Amino acid sequence: MIEIADRMRNLQESSITAMTVRCQELGAINIAQGLCRVPPPPSLLAEGARDFRDIGHSYSAPEGTAAFREAVAGKLKKYSGLSVDPVTQIVATVGATGALMATLTALLNPGDGVLLFEPFYGNYPTALGVLGLRAEPVRLFGPGFEVTDEALRSAVTDRTRAMIVCTPNNPSGRRLTTAELMTISAVAQEHDLLVITDEVYEDIYFGSTPHIAPATVGDLGRRTVTVSSLGKSFSVPGWRLGYACGPERLMNAVRVAAESLVVCPPAPLQELGARALRLGDDYYRGLREMYDRKRRVLTEGFAAAGLSPNEPDGSYFLFVDCSRLGVATGTEATEVLLRRSLVGTVPGEAFYLNPPDRPYIRVCFSLPDDVIADAADRLARGV
Repeated sequence: MIEIADRMRNLQESSITAMTVRCQELGAINIAQGLCRVPPPPSLLAEGARDFRDIGHSYSAPEGTAAFREAVAGKLKKYSGLSVDPVTQIVATVGATGALMATLTALLNPGDGVLLFEPFYGNYPTALGVLGLRAEPVRLFGPGFEVTDEALRSAVTDRTRAMIVCTPNNPSGRRLTTAELMTISAVAQEHDLLVITDEVYEDIYFGSTPHIAPATVGDLGRRTVTVSSLGKSFSVPGWRLGYACGPERLMNAVRVAAESLVVCPPAPLQELGARALRLGDDYYRGLREMYDRKRRVLTEGFAAAGLSPNEPDGSYFLFVDCSRLGVATGTEATEVLLRRSLVGTVPGEAFYLNPPDRPYIRVCFSLPDDVIADAADRLARGV
């Protein structure tokens, strides 16, 4: 009998996917999965419809088209302060997940330890498991989830070779400060660690302080691979278009790994993606205003239900403390909310290796306004 590979034996379908299926079965509102159901920029869709026939439909170079990489470099310079060579330091990928997998494949060996800041994006441990890497948790505590020198240093082992940093964070929406990034820089330098930064929510933040790219802080520039995508910033996650950038020596290996995994990202979408990346300040300002409005409506719904949503600095998620429901776990909280309000959420346990200290749930507000309003009303009435 054909056996399942050993590396897959402990990997299971995510609780997010399972909740989506349950919402479909029960007719519940799904604010669990980060589906990004707001429309893309109308001008981008209009240009795509007009020009798609004439855009190249063959393979691109493994590292992506020159136009796309130049557009990425321009955006990084303007909004993140990162100066990268589009020829040697950028690799286009199939989404940010493709960038992460290519980076892990190219720069780490089976058995290496990778630090994950809890709570973390739930796909990280799966990606590490598929490649035979070991997830090593750095425990952070709510409601602030600050990175401390003590927590980070105590998590490093003799097998640690890298860390993944997500800012703004999924699921908490927290943005790391310069001081926290300096702590990360110091520990990474001391232990000679690779730093992989997941910055897919870089353009969605609240308040006047712009996104801080970790690679611009301390010693991080020479040891950091920055991973991002167009899916969140332009509401096109289904395009599966992302990129990785970093020091040339590292990116040479990442490019080879990316080619071996998927050959290249979709070439026609790279052309349209380059146009998206050249949208101006007004677009990004409007994007943040839209998400701030949606955030406030859903926050009010949870508050009216007597629960304690956090105040995210960025991303399009709320991380909600459900202690007032009288439950012990986030899993129990999701069941209560689904039963009483027909609203689907994700248990906080999906974002931890070890049980969280509170019964958290995560919810997404990248949804149409009427869906958010309906969910907020159901929560207020049902709970």
